[in-house]
Amino acid sequence: MHGRVLGLAISLEEVVVARQPPLRKSWETVGEPRLLIIARYRMGFEIAPKGTSSRLRVFIEFALPTTPPYSWLGQLFGRTYARWCIDRIATDAATHFR
Repeated sequence: MHGRVLGLAISLEEVVVARQPPLRKSWETVGEPRLLIIARYRMGFEIAPKGTSSRLRVFIEFALPTTPPYSWLGQLFGRTYARWCIDRIATDAATHFR
């Protein structure tokens, strides 16, 4: 993927590392992504039955950029961005399975 954010070029490659529809999926970056707030990452979800409903577990593991100014942005916004990613996956899953 590639594009621009605030006029800055970003790019990354991802690969799916585990997939068992619709119960689990995880994916991670390949190589060194060019992102603003986080660097390499691995994220995914697992869905498990729980009584008459389901339990959703969403995760993200990430590294912060190491060179300024991206390292500063990562320190300031990395956790917030990771939380946004997790919330987005959880919301999308809830919408899909409603």
